[in-house]
Amino acid sequence: MSVTRTAWLVAIGFALALPATAFATIPYTPVPYAPSLIGPTVLPPSSVIGKEYSHDFDHSTAGVGGVPDGQQVVAWDGIGGAMDGVDFTGTRPSWTPDQEIDAIANHADYLTRQVLRDESHLVFSHDDEIAFRTAAGGFIPGSTPAGGPVLLSNGNVIGGAGEVSIETSGLYTGSETQGLWASQSEVNGMPLPRDIDGLEVWGPEPAKDGDTDKYSLDLDFLSGVSVWNGSGSSYLSHAAIVGAVESLLGPIPGAAYLPFDNQESRNAINVDAMMVLDTFGDIDTFDRDPSGNDAGDILIFSIRQIVDTSDSTGYYATGSELFVMEGSGSVSFLDHGGHSWDKGYALGSLRVGGVGPNEFSGVIDINAIESIAGVPEPAGLGLLGAGLAAMAVMRRRLG
Repeated sequence: MSVTRTAWLVAIGFALALPATAFATIPYTPVPYAPSLIGPTVLPPSSVIGKEYSHDFDHSTAGVGGVPDGQQVVAWDGIGGAMDGVDFTGTRPSWTPDQEIDAIANHADYLTRQVLRDESHLVFSHDDEIAFRTAAGGFIPGSTPAGGPVLLSNGNVIGGAGEVSIETSGLYTGSETQGLWASQSEVNGMPLPRDIDGLEVWGPEPAKDGDTDKYSLDLDFLSGVSVWNGSGSSYLSHAAIVGAVESLLGPIPGAAYLPFDNQESRNAINVDAMMVLDTFGDIDTFDRDPSGNDAGDILIFSIRQIVDTSDSTGYYATGSELFVMEGSGSVSFLDHGGHSWDKGYALGSLRVGGVGPNEFSGVIDINAIESIAGVPEPAGLGLLGAGLAAMAVMRRRLG
């Protein structure tokens, strides 16, 4: 084992040895319905219905909050209250290990087409563990704080790993307008989250039963599945995701590796954030449009950060590339906020850490994504409210 890999394992062992603090979770308050509208304004967390998150590590809010519980999704109200939502433990006949969930979505994620058109706002979180590059060109294990502010190299200040940040629509607010959307205390007031690694919003209220019906498990290669259906079957294979990633980033070298897991090459490619829009065929299969006139089903996703010391940038993937995969077979980077979420953008705009030649620096690793809208003008509330109420009913039927 190399010195670099040994350093990773020592750091992980130290983190796991830290004592846990016991807190009682603040009770969940159902979120009142609030209409939304595509535009420059931003709905606050307390006005977005049906919010769920996955935590690294997965936990339960029952009894003493924050108790480890693999594959438990948590509902949150946006004012600090939380409660247990859906738990996918034991739901997969072909793959029974209780691995950690690291991405969640609904098959009909509201505002998917709008975020693809850069009309709605993108909300996201990032990993608390990233690789920091040294002056000598090597890497050491690094971290981002659970709570912000986190200063990016583009000058924007976003939230920490236990918070939800936002990039507003480039169509309405200009390029790279980013900041904090939901603080730690708004996501879960007690105990404060350390690392939000999955987001799903716009589900039913109260969000106890939730509408998450697509999810990914950590280390996709183990099962050969990158995205699972809530029904327990495979939605997208690891091989399909590898093909999509390599089509844009090139073949992954054999020595490229996950910084915090001893996995190399294709085994290192691991979905850790996603949105889904499944409108063709069965909702449990990723389908083409039979007519060929549409993109087919759509997956927006990100993967974990992958270090490649043979690359001049030091990374095969920064972890903040956002891929758009279509049932038609097309793969591209997401264009949002007036820019492309590709590797070059991440390296230029999403760096954190030192600024001098002898200081360590890294790139944030996006590990949760969703989309929200804004607050409508008073004159349009009545008509818009009726329309969105009908949309909510249809969403529940689809789910």
